[in-house]
Amino acid sequence: MLKNYLKIALRKILKTKIFSIISILGLTIGITACLLILHYVTFEKSYDKFHPDYVRIYRLRYERTDELGDAVRFASCCPPAAARIRENYPEVKKIARLFRAQASVSYGERKFFEEKIFYTEPDFFSILKFKFIQGNPLIDLQKPGNAFISKSTSKKYFGNEYPIGKTISIDKKDDYQIVGIFEDVPENSHIKFDIILPWQKLAAKYGPDYTESWGETGAYTYLILKPGVDAASFEKKLPGLVEKECPWLKEYKMIIDLKMQPLADIHLNSNFMQEYEVNGNKDSVNFLFIIAIFIIVMAWVNYVNLSTARSINRAKEVGLRKVVGASREQLVTQFFFEIIVINLIAVLLAILLFGPALSIFESITAIKSDYSFFLQKWFWLAIAIMFTAGVLLSGFYPALVLSSYQPAKVLKGKLGNEGKGITLRKGLVVFQFAMAIGLIACTFTVYEQVKFLRSQSLGFDIEQTMVTKAPRVRDESYGDKFTLFKEAILSYPGITNACHVTEVPGRQLLWDAGAIYKVGDDISKGKNYQIMGVDYDFLSFFNIKLVAGRNFSREFGTDKESLLLNETAVKWMGFNDAKSAVGQKVNYWDQIFTIAGVIKDYHQQSPKAEFEPTLYRFMPTGRDVRGNFAIKLNTQNISQSVDFIRKKYAEFFPGNPFDYFFLNDYFSQQYKSDELLGKVFTIFALLAVIITALGIFGLSSFSAAQRTKEIGIRKVLGASIQNVTYLLVKNFLYLIVISFIIIFPILLYGINYWLNGFANRMSLNIWIFIIPILLVTLITLITVSYITIKAALANPVESLRYE
Repeated sequence: MLKNYLKIALRKILKTKIFSIISILGLTIGITACLLILHYVTFEKSYDKFHPDYVRIYRLRYERTDELGDAVRFASCCPPAAARIRENYPEVKKIARLFRAQASVSYGERKFFEEKIFYTEPDFFSILKFKFIQGNPLIDLQKPGNAFISKSTSKKYFGNEYPIGKTISIDKKDDYQIVGIFEDVPENSHIKFDIILPWQKLAAKYGPDYTESWGETGAYTYLILKPGVDAASFEKKLPGLVEKECPWLKEYKMIIDLKMQPLADIHLNSNFMQEYEVNGNKDSVNFLFIIAIFIIVMAWVNYVNLSTARSINRAKEVGLRKVVGASREQLVTQFFFEIIVINLIAVLLAILLFGPALSIFESITAIKSDYSFFLQKWFWLAIAIMFTAGVLLSGFYPALVLSSYQPAKVLKGKLGNEGKGITLRKGLVVFQFAMAIGLIACTFTVYEQVKFLRSQSLGFDIEQTMVTKAPRVRDESYGDKFTLFKEAILSYPGITNACHVTEVPGRQLLWDAGAIYKVGDDISKGKNYQIMGVDYDFLSFFNIKLVAGRNFSREFGTDKESLLLNETAVKWMGFNDAKSAVGQKVNYWDQIFTIAGVIKDYHQQSPKAEFEPTLYRFMPTGRDVRGNFAIKLNTQNISQSVDFIRKKYAEFFPGNPFDYFFLNDYFSQQYKSDELLGKVFTIFALLAVIITALGIFGLSSFSAAQRTKEIGIRKVLGASIQNVTYLLVKNFLYLIVISFIIIFPILLYGINYWLNGFANRMSLNIWIFIIPILLVTLITLITVSYITIKAALANPVESLRYE
């Protein structure tokens, strides 16, 4: 019996080729699109879950709150917290610190600037289980001269040579022996490191002024609780530790909180200061998951619509089967077999297409994942769920409709225009139109917002600006060398200006300080400010406007005790305006500074964020190894200018790698996440439109076939092709209007919710809603018109010959 059902199902699929192709194509696109989104969503939610016992692992964060309730939240922690917790709380199985560093690393003549160097304690690898190819970090990291490197770093420095036992130099000051190699850190890890060094070396370098300071940050701290320990209960004990260790907080009227953050929550739920990198966005991931559901539902809706529309053509078949004794259960089984075969073909095609589709998707969006989807349980579970749900949801109603026809009526030809489920079909088409309009509107919104952000004045000039790291390998003559280097490069015709800064625009300022207040105020008025080190040429180089006072100048020998403030810092400090702030004294950690001038607010990072209160300190050349050289080039002969700078850099700062980037390109990365969201919306909005167009094509084909006689009669009576086309198009236009009325309030709320996450947001433009309607209408008109014009051009004699 089953074999017979299968044989009949295959015959029907082959007999109705257009219906079968449209149905299978729509389902295949829907399943493939859904799998692509699920792949991305699953990958984003998989971060750090490859560690055993990740549910018991936490990152310890640091928060500092002043008397007025202004809080600064860090991803890192204060250095001594780990040691005190280790000593006082048996609930903690292991705890370890991690400190990120940047350095010039060399091996022989090979020199590279490395940004993913971490100092850590051996217990870190008892908490987080990364894969080691060789060496034992629990033992080897106890020795201060040892180092571990990643597999790719080994390849970069040593090629195919055996790296164990070789020595690398950090900033030409400290030598480390390679004692182990670890696999490259997985892409779905919120921490990514290339070189691991012992914590003891850091402690010896900075001393107790750093390692015992509760006011410092930068020590990323991880702990694993013993089995059975309640994290919330343990966290409530931490304020007692802070109170015991920091009695001075009462004087400063400041609060320090230690917060526990679950490891698996960091990537999608963390956007604090000093994060390793820009984390993911939970709302975007969840929204994409909803889109995945809508797209696959649209594909199922297509099948339901086409099946119920086609049911009229199969009515006589049903009538004859019932006359010869077929029961309703047998008919339902037969129709379900057809649905199973169609869904099975669609699933198999989706599996075949997923690999190439994923490659295209990753190349367009730059989203990378480093695991094989065929080995993932979620992939096959998703396939099974979509196949089962597709069969049940897209097959249940059409099978009931087909099996419910009464033989007497069918064989008398009384079905005619009665139709089954016309209202349901219209409702499902409205759903498809609404989803297509919504996705297109969201796509336009994202692109328009990014365009708006890019159009905003940044408050400074970054055009034709090249940036290179200040040398890490330096001697006592560094200050003089920098002055000579600057003079040398400025003598070249292609170079117009140069300056030295701790951080260039486009990067988060990692230097901050709290308890800063104007002299005359109580210490409790102290707040947290971003700090930036600059030289004399900073304002002129970036064309930043001076609002009041003066810039740092060589004519003043006291600028080491002077500050520049931005406008936001002036407000935070309680001054009435910029002019009243000039000349006032500021207490900066018991040092007295004079406000020399006030500069106009500018966007250190993208206009997505609010202006941060920032203090600018004069930085004597060579004082801060975190510094950058910013060099302004003219538009001609850029490559020759870069070659000249490279040559002079090697001449004045031998032993340092020369790496550079252009600031305009670097700053544009601020918009990367939003542009990525726009690309994702574009891809899936296009797929939604294709699915909708396939459905419209199928429905209009059956509608035209069903109304063949009517069209023939109208043509005989003098109807034009335009009249006949309008006859079938008007119903779809009516449904588009209804779909917009339904989706508009949802879109308005969702778009405003997303835009409110920006400090600078665009005003909503009516065209964001009109363009999607016009596009969907145009696609509908083209699709339906093709079918109706073809029907209208047919000879009316053919449609009436049997009457």
